[in-house]
Amino acid sequence: MPQLLAKGLTQEGEFEQELTKGQVVRIGRKPGTGWAVGWDKQISREHADVEWDGTSLKVTCLEEARNPIVVGDIPVRSAVIVSGQKFVIGQTEFTFVDEAMADVADGEETVSPGEVDEHAFNREQLKNFEFRDAGQQMELLSLLPAILDESRTDADFAARLVELLMEGIPASDAVAVVQYDLPAMPDDADGVSTIAGFAVLPEKPSMMRVATRDAYEGRFRPSRRLVLSALTRQESIVHLWNDETEEEGEDGPQFTVSDDLDWAFCTPILSDSTRGWVLYVSGITEGTIEESDLGGDLRFAELMAQFIASVRSVRTLQEHHTQLSSFFSPKVIESLIGEDAHLALVPQERDISVLFCDVRGFSKKSEQFKDDLHMLLACVKEALSVMANGILDADGTIADFQGDAALGFWGWPVALEEGPVPACRAALGIQRVFMGDDDRGGLLDGFSVGLGVAHGNAIAGHIGTPKQAKVGVFGPVVNQGARLETMTKQYGVSICIDEQSANFCRKFLKPEEGRLRKLAHVKPKGMDSTVVVTELVQPVGIPGTPTNEHIAGFEAAVEAVVSGAWASAIEQLNALPDDGAKEFLIQHMAEFDNNPPADWDGAFRLDKK
Repeated sequence: MPQLLAKGLTQEGEFEQELTKGQVVRIGRKPGTGWAVGWDKQISREHADVEWDGTSLKVTCLEEARNPIVVGDIPVRSAVIVSGQKFVIGQTEFTFVDEAMADVADGEETVSPGEVDEHAFNREQLKNFEFRDAGQQMELLSLLPAILDESRTDADFAARLVELLMEGIPASDAVAVVQYDLPAMPDDADGVSTIAGFAVLPEKPSMMRVATRDAYEGRFRPSRRLVLSALTRQESIVHLWNDETEEEGEDGPQFTVSDDLDWAFCTPILSDSTRGWVLYVSGITEGTIEESDLGGDLRFAELMAQFIASVRSVRTLQEHHTQLSSFFSPKVIESLIGEDAHLALVPQERDISVLFCDVRGFSKKSEQFKDDLHMLLACVKEALSVMANGILDADGTIADFQGDAALGFWGWPVALEEGPVPACRAALGIQRVFMGDDDRGGLLDGFSVGLGVAHGNAIAGHIGTPKQAKVGVFGPVVNQGARLETMTKQYGVSICIDEQSANFCRKFLKPEEGRLRKLAHVKPKGMDSTVVVTELVQPVGIPGTPTNEHIAGFEAAVEAVVSGAWASAIEQLNALPDDGAKEFLIQHMAEFDNNPPADWDGAFRLDKK
């Protein structure tokens, strides 16, 4: 039976415990159940769980454990231990012993590292070797783009790659494509081999595809030691077991993998899109073999790895482009896809413009299609699509969808000289679509839209928690934009913008794009500061919009309200056509019997959000 041996490093204390396959055992200084290590005060009362799966021992620290597991001087929170390997917790050394696995431990070599003839080759060194069959091997490499296009999953891609390896390297008897998900572990110790900041390989690969020749009858399992060496050094590594380096045992020589294989090499595929991927080739040779004998095949594998990395990187870039297109416009995506694209998504404090869009009329629509939910869903999707396209067409970023509402913003990752003007153009474009349901099969019938635009300082970027993150915006300007969207109901208009946005529009927005109408000075509920609210109006000629004369007359009335000349304001308003904005001012003055209060500061206080 396999055993776990424990022995104190500085105090007296030890145990020998037998392991049962599949059984999880708790280790601690004084565990409720399990194996006690009472002599070691650096071990928590309940510290770690161990489980033997039949081949290896998995050790996992509990969350409350103070000290990590140390494997080969590397502190980790979990590890997979093979027979004969040791780990330390606190001041106690543990050894996993499994005599049944003495010959082969999960594909690991049974000889010591000193008995393996290991050679490393970088790309420059491999250029000194001639391809074994350059014509055929280049033809095989040309198939890689098509293979990737035809592969629906990584596993499918790997399965096709092993076929290519077998065909391109006739000397091989067994090949594999292996992928490891490298866990995040800090590189704490100087002189400790790590894989780009990762200390050890996981227990098992996340994906592996193998192929062997029909004549090969052995059991092929790639060596984790060789894979680890290749990933650590990020070079092609060759392992040789010649007669001179073999160590005879009772049952004959011991080899790099199992049975009669006497050489193997491993080539890492170096790119962000193939992190933890390797090509693994092994074979049998009659007589003595030198590393130079494998040079041509090793160069082919290295070139194949470069092709795979390039093709996968392009595909990954295309996929990222597709994903980003759901949130960013093409212009913004172009700015993100560059040498420092990963830095562009870091949250930054910027001048940000936000646009809140809310669909009105959903309740009536729900009643209309209560017996046809698919039609109701189609209507809502069309409304959301109009809002999303309006934001993206104006080079904005979509931050969120909430039910039948959307939030877009501008100013990150690309700063805009015109400030909130693009957001205002987007708002006008969205409103026009809802004003006339052209070529949409009546899906927007009965819907209207309320839009609020605000401009100010905010933090925008890839924000959230480690487990859930999204592109978003954070700051008071977001709340102000939401309030302005809500105010459209109180004023009976479609688009409300704040004073900063209005000032930018006066400078950059052309009359043929849109116009402005100041609505009122107000103090939103819960706020003591005054907000100057302005309506964004469609250009002259759009049905249902006020004339320039109407706008000028209304703004004169607003100035009279602000200055306290309410009698004059009422007279001017009565001369204008009826609309929601006029009704708002008349109603709020009537609440004070049409006389400004003694403490009048020009702003109405709103009693609801």
